[in-house]
Amino acid sequence: MGEFPASVSASAPEFGSVSLVCIRGDGSHRARTRQGSGYNAGVFLHRERDPAGPLFITQVSHAWLAWQIAEHWGNRAFARPAPRAEVLAAVLLHDGGWTDFDPDPGVDEDGRPVTFDRMPPAAHLDIWRSSVARAAEHSRYAGLLVAAHHSRLVERKTGALLDRSDTTGARAAQAFRAEMERLQATWREGLKVDARYRPYLEGAAWEASLALLEACDSVSVYLCAQLGAPFTVTAHSPSGDLREIRVSSDDGVVWRVHPWPLEGERVRLHCEGRRTAGARFPSRETLSEALRRAPTERLTFVLERPSAG
Repeated sequence: MGEFPASVSASAPEFGSVSLVCIRGDGSHRARTRQGSGYNAGVFLHRERDPAGPLFITQVSHAWLAWQIAEHWGNRAFARPAPRAEVLAAVLLHDGGWTDFDPDPGVDEDGRPVTFDRMPPAAHLDIWRSSVARAAEHSRYAGLLVAAHHSRLVERKTGALLDRSDTTGARAAQAFRAEMERLQATWREGLKVDARYRPYLEGAAWEASLALLEACDSVSVYLCAQLGAPFTVTAHSPSGDLREIRVSSDDGVVWRVHPWPLEGERVRLHCEGRRTAGARFPSRETLSEALRRAPTERLTFVLERPSAG
């Protein structure tokens, strides 16, 4: 991910009051509330003020959570992934470039793990570039989707850099977008001769694939980063209409989704995080060692149709 989802709207400014709730692997859960967000990139800080210490969720674990949503996506009201294997691969691999960064993110001047907005723009763009390349190693169509996804994200990044008068960073972001557009043009040209991909390279079918990636990514970000509820994402119906989906929760454990875009009545999702003693560290080496030694815990979230019993 590495940017706040452009296609998502939150109900409160500055992400508002965030309910810090998760289910442990043994099924138990606790809830508490704090102001602000635990959204970090390359890591998400989950339950940052838990006395037991926060859970560090990596970008690739976030992407795995997004993939689980995509795996169940689609019904009579919402378009299913198509071509299925490639769209699911794009969701799983869209943040693959963070793999090398996540174990050793470094710390900022406050001792917190480095976040995307504190990273030098060139380093952040290199991670996105690597994400596209890794996806394309598996499938050109998956690479095409990830390139388009990051092209949209970089539009927002360019604006943020210009707002900070970082013209050098903004030029780098604009160059990255141009690079992604060239890659997309090359892959489209190669894929259009293949009957498997030809129907999904433009028009409503293409937009549905890209919107599905963005929706699954965004929902996963909200769960991992605890950005609060309700929020909305958008996705396409089988006829191509763009529909808004509202996601809400009273306790941060079970999330009601309306209209329901998934199979069945309820979906249980998982990701993993590493428990550390705190969220601030005196040095990069201290953080890296803490993450290496930290025990891993499984987190579970539930999405359900509002009418589910």
